[in-house]
Amino acid sequence: MIQILITAGGTSEKIDDVRRITNTGTGRLGAKIAETFAASGRGCAVTYICSENAIRPLIGTGSATALDVRVCGSVDEVKEAVCAACAETAFDVIVHSMAVSDYRVRAVSDSVLMTGGIIEGISVLACGDSSSPEEAVREALLSPPEIREKKISSNKEDLIVVLEKSPKIIALLRGLAPGAVIVGFKLMSGVNEDELFSAGRGLLVKNDCDFVFANDMKNVSEKSHEGILINKDGIYERASGKEEIAALIAKRTIEKLSEAGRL
Repeated sequence: MIQILITAGGTSEKIDDVRRITNTGTGRLGAKIAETFAASGRGCAVTYICSENAIRPLIGTGSATALDVRVCGSVDEVKEAVCAACAETAFDVIVHSMAVSDYRVRAVSDSVLMTGGIIEGISVLACGDSSSPEEAVREALLSPPEIREKKISSNKEDLIVVLEKSPKIIALLRGLAPGAVIVGFKLMSGVNEDELFSAGRGLLVKNDCDFVFANDMKNVSEKSHEGILINKDGIYERASGKEEIAALIAKRTIEKLSEAGRL
């Protein structure tokens, strides 16, 4: 049985108990990839890590594919779920199609609190702190006094959300699953094909992926999808439509497993 891990959908980062920062990831392509593996005629076990509102694979009860859906919200939750799944199972294939946020919420403040934090930082500096004025202001901007409300009042005139870089899930995959065929995804916006290839190739090399599917936001919608699948040799193939993309990814990963004598 082929053990497959697929991530799909988009992450969301908490501002307060009712508000989130999210993205446009729907999980449609991830679900289609899972369905394509299920229709391949090979026994598959799919662990599907997705966001709450992501599209789920439609796999019939009579299918030879077992499906385990695990729902996550934030980047940290996705990281935890991926690490746990890889600790439980030696995956043959990992398809990381989830739109993971590059940034997560570090602090939520407002102009009054932030101004007070800057004044306090400069006051401490005036009392003999060794920091420079620039460092004092920077620290106040990056780590301001936070609003401590479960639901931030809508009466506030302004809201300041400080973001920080979130961990790269794709950077963890090779260490978590040394023997897996790994497919990463690279989404760009408003670039030409040469730039798209260069960015996708860079992601592949940096993270030791076997394939990267690179696409541009202008070519992605509910009804259409275009991109290129890049392999380790620097060769790429174009694919159009989610069904064709999913079929190409499933075909090439299964070929890779077969070449390695694992099927």
